[in-house]
Amino acid sequence: MNVEGLEQLFRRLNTVQAQNVLRVPMNRAVLRIQADMQRYPAQRPNSSYRRTGTLGRSWTSTVDNLGDGIRGRVGNRVKYAPFVQSSMFQRPVHRRRWQTDRIVLNRQRGAIQADFARAVNQALGGKQ
Repeated sequence: MNVEGLEQLFRRLNTVQAQNVLRVPMNRAVLRIQADMQRYPAQRPNSSYRRTGTLGRSWTSTVDNLGDGIRGRVGNRVKYAPFVQSSMFQRPVHRRRWQTDRIVLNRQRGAIQADFARAVNQALGGKQ
């Protein structure tokens, strides 16, 4: 994702101040993605399988400062998660039923970019 004004933000503020500005929208971004990934599709009609909810509960997110920036990460602790929800590794049995990481990121992209744009614009003295 591209965020306009980042170079200017880091030129105007020191690295720690810029990271603090970006931390708020980054926290919102990873929580948005995490919450969306936790959503299950409707269960198949007449299925006798009983869902445990483990996959949904196992989504995690972190935000870390890097030397010259900030990084948000969303992941899942269960071994089979990539086979269910990864756009790269999803098994055919789950396709078109379970959303993938790429689908969720594309769905959330606009809101995430808007959050970052507001934070950067505000930090640079613009309108909210």
